[in-house]
Amino acid sequence: MLRVIAGLAVIAVLAAAGWWWLSGGESAAAPQRPATTVNVVPAISRPLSDNLEVVGTARATRAIVLVTQVDGRVDKIHFQESQEVEAGDLLVTLDARAARAETDRTRADYQRALSDYQRASRLVGGSAISEAEVANLKTTMESARAIMEASRVALEDHSLRAPFDGVVGLRQVDEGAFLQVGAPVTTLDSVRNLEVNFQVPERYLSEIRPDLTVEVTSDAYPGKVFRGKIAMLDSRVEAASRSLTVKALLDNAESLLRPGQFLQVSVLLAEHPALLVPEQAVISQGAQSYVFTVSNDDVAERLPVSLGGRRDGWVEITAGLNQGQPVIVNGHSRLGSGAPVKVVDDEGALMPAQRALLEEPA
Repeated sequence: MLRVIAGLAVIAVLAAAGWWWLSGGESAAAPQRPATTVNVVPAISRPLSDNLEVVGTARATRAIVLVTQVDGRVDKIHFQESQEVEAGDLLVTLDARAARAETDRTRADYQRALSDYQRASRLVGGSAISEAEVANLKTTMESARAIMEASRVALEDHSLRAPFDGVVGLRQVDEGAFLQVGAPVTTLDSVRNLEVNFQVPERYLSEIRPDLTVEVTSDAYPGKVFRGKIAMLDSRVEAASRSLTVKALLDNAESLLRPGQFLQVSVLLAEHPALLVPEQAVISQGAQSYVFTVSNDDVAERLPVSLGGRRDGWVEITAGLNQGQPVIVNGHSRLGSGAPVKVVDDEGALMPAQRALLEEPA
């Protein structure tokens, strides 16, 4: 039995050798992996901003509470709530009949005292009147003039006017109400240009300075950017927070922002040229980041890179890549270095903001 088995084994070996000889000594080749379809975008050089992101509070450049200067009954209200007014516009008038009568009386007293003084001045030097009497008449005339001016000011105080351009707030009085001195009538805010106050950590003291550009956004107006410049730095750092208070002036020509509003502030500290790739081209594994590029023979090559700042859906590459090198943005999730790829064009591979930066001149 053992001899039969050994004979069969020899026959099998001989048959295999014969098949190999007849087939030319070649084995069947393993099937090649198909090429992966990918989209590529070149690495571009664009300016990248070094920004400081903080939060701030809007304030009117001028803000007051309008109050009455004299006692009186409200005769007429001349403004609408939230109305834009100009300096000198009439806002409220109080009943001024008594004040007007007092002004007329003091004017008459002044005219009489002036006439007495002028007549005496022509007679001085003779025996009819002494210089002392003329001096007394002059003092009386000047006193009457001062009283007349005071009554005129009191009459004007019955008309409340806007001291500067701005927007009036809610009305706090009604027509017919009797007001005492100091009673609040409404608020007035100058909002065409707003102040934005924010805190800057002390480590930025060497970089922050007047005239730096700021960009301000608000959750109330998504996508809208308000621009301005730093106007003033505080004279001291707050010991508790180790920060410096900074004031920026903001263009609010559309009067969209309001005093007291919470704002996001971005301060442009500096700008530098940067090598950028789309964010979706970067693959991160732990602390290391990679991009895939395409070689001349259409195979993928994985390159370790170092990352920097970000802008409009692009990320800065500080090391590991050259300008103009194509990076894979789609189809690289399961690629390995050396894998065959097929590059195709697809305008949808980039988001609109990313494409806008790609088409922007360098």
